[in-house]
Amino acid sequence: MPRFLVYLFAIPLVLVLVGFILVSLLLDKEKILDLAAEELKAKTGATLAVGGAAELSFFPRLGLSLEQVALDMPGEQQTSLQARSLEIGVQLMPLLSKQVAIDSILLDGVLVSMTTEPAPAPVDTSALNDEQLARFYQQREAAREAAGKATGAENVLAIPLALEVARLQITDSRLEVREAGSDTQVIDIASLTVRELNLEGRSIPVEASITVAGEQAMELSLRGKVMINQDTQVIGLETLDIELGGALQAPVTMTTSGEVDINRQVADLNLVANISDTRAEGQLRYASFESPQVDAQLRLNRFTPALLALAGPEAAAAESAPAGGEAASDETDVPLPLDALRLMDTRADLVIEEVIWGSHRVQQLKAKLRVLNGEAIFPSITGTIHGGSLDMKASLNAKQSTARINTQGTLLQLDIASVLAAAEVEPVLSGRANLDWKLHGKGNTSGAISQTLRGPLNLRTEQAVLQGLGVEQMLCESVALVNREALSADFPADSAFEELAVTLQLGKGKARLQPLTARLPDISLSGEGEIDIASLDFDTTFSARLSPGLEQLDPACRVNERITAIAWPVNCRGNATGDPADWCAVDSKEILEDLAGNELKRKAQKEVEEKYGEEAGALLKGLLGD
Repeated sequence: MPRFLVYLFAIPLVLVLVGFILVSLLLDKEKILDLAAEELKAKTGATLAVGGAAELSFFPRLGLSLEQVALDMPGEQQTSLQARSLEIGVQLMPLLSKQVAIDSILLDGVLVSMTTEPAPAPVDTSALNDEQLARFYQQREAAREAAGKATGAENVLAIPLALEVARLQITDSRLEVREAGSDTQVIDIASLTVRELNLEGRSIPVEASITVAGEQAMELSLRGKVMINQDTQVIGLETLDIELGGALQAPVTMTTSGEVDINRQVADLNLVANISDTRAEGQLRYASFESPQVDAQLRLNRFTPALLALAGPEAAAAESAPAGGEAASDETDVPLPLDALRLMDTRADLVIEEVIWGSHRVQQLKAKLRVLNGEAIFPSITGTIHGGSLDMKASLNAKQSTARINTQGTLLQLDIASVLAAAEVEPVLSGRANLDWKLHGKGNTSGAISQTLRGPLNLRTEQAVLQGLGVEQMLCESVALVNREALSADFPADSAFEELAVTLQLGKGKARLQPLTARLPDISLSGEGEIDIASLDFDTTFSARLSPGLEQLDPACRVNERITAIAWPVNCRGNATGDPADWCAVDSKEILEDLAGNELKRKAQKEVEEKYGEEAGALLKGLLGD
């Protein structure tokens, strides 16, 4: 619990003066205040001063009313408290038994000022080499172990008196926390009401309305019941409803229950949270001195940036520090959050009904995550995207000075047209695709990763149809040219492939297509080429082999032995977002040259066979090639 909250609850114990009221109601006000100040100084070291009126009341309740109260706390943190007014009421009947029962404590216009030691600067690990990073992890672990052993030596809730207050109310108050050499954080408390306040583990109803000032002011309201046990130093959250506005575009509402061990700095919470139309529920454990520091099992209906809070407070602070390593060359080359990764100690098991990445939608995403000392490991990621089944694993290792990424997996039965439409590319290809990959890269920015990403990606399609490019018509036009005839039949404008597969070798920002194979009825193609991943420009060359069955499409597309012997060259280049009709063309000049060469070979073979026999002709054919 932050120390200022301890002060807020402990300050009413200034009201040891109530004890003096009970002992001597007949004493004058000044004597009561003097005795109270002496007792307070003796027990807490704090100095009490009352600059305004001090009044005793006997009806409707026995009590004391003070104005312009000031309290200076001892110690180096220079904490002080001022209040416009303070009212203490006690129950009358217990006085007959010489017992103090505080009925109410009402504080108005409270101003608490605290000066704290400067927070450590966010760690910038970008300039550290591998050896320095190894020492950094060792030192941080040793510091955490030492802090864990030291914790609990002092009870935060140790208060010199038993605390029993029927109603504690604070209104129109402010907390100012100033880091030495830094700006002041202002927290305005519009109202804070606590009933049946005790430290014995009994239920305590709480209501509060708080504003945290800043460039983006945050408004917090809460209502619920808590339990505070001074002996065990545990705060139990029976149920707590919280609403937070200003942190995100939409208000955050949350219901939580669980336990907070103050000494050990461990919180075990059950959560149900709503952010606009996003809902999350599950369990969250935060343990300052354990590993993992954050351990979460959450189910969400959709992804929310609030999940980044799973990084933990140190990692969140590092988000604003330089990510360094490699400067971003443009807006798409984003530095990786190396500092945050190197500070995280998180384990998460997530189920997200829907994740939207740009224009792509992943459903029923299940992911397991472990991040420690800069290494983020996803041992399992599954889900459904564009009708396809995703099953993969990945790791991002930023443990050393240069980050490395590895990923492998499969994506089966992907709807190709859906992918292209989501990417705002004309869906010129339809059908289903099966992919598998094993990729690796390195670098400290997204651009560096893209440029160094290497490895095979295999793509196989089912029932693939390429729209706007009739491969059969394109090749038959060349065959008809060779046959010196004209086509008369109507050819399909699209190409329905019996087989279409490619292996992509990634490297230097390009995908090398090798091999690329396709098959249509009576046509088979094999080729190679490359595509620029960023621009989607491509350049490929195919060799087409034709079968006699093409004659069924059109008589002018007759294929004889001399035509089937040719590897028909097909050149395709352009951009994946362009018109498929402009992509490909048959190299007719090369075909005619091959046909002429083959014709000479055929005539020479025939002459040799007539003169020297078939064996000699076969030998010549072998020497000249097919």
